Amino acid sequence: MTTVIILSIVISVALALSLSIASVVLHVEEDPRLQDIADLLPQQNCGLCGNPGCRAMAEAILAEDSKLTQCKPGDQAMRDEIKEYLETHPNEAGEYVKVKM
Repeated sequence: MTTVIILSIVISVALALSLSIASVVLHVEEDPRLQDIADLLPQQNCGLCGNPGCRAMAEAILAEDSKLTQCKPGDQAMRDEIKEYLETHPNEAGEYVKVKM
C-alpha cells in the first residue's frame, strides 16, 4: 500500500515538473495591444463582424484584415477610440496599424 502511495506521489511530482517546464518552453508572446483593443470592443461576441468573437476581431484589426465598421454593435465613439489608440501605439518594430474604417 505504501509503495502505491509513494509511486503516485513520484508520478504527480514528475508530471507537475514537466507541465511547469512546458509552460516556460512553449510560452507564446502576443502583441500587448491585442487585449487593449479587445477591451475597447463591445464584448458581445456576436460574430456579426465575420469573426468568431471580439478577441478575434481585435486580432483582425491588428493584422489590418478587418474594418472597424464591421463591428455592428459598436458605435462611432468606439471606432474613434480604437483609431486613436492605434495611431498612438505602434508595434514593437515601431510600425503603426493602418486603421480601416
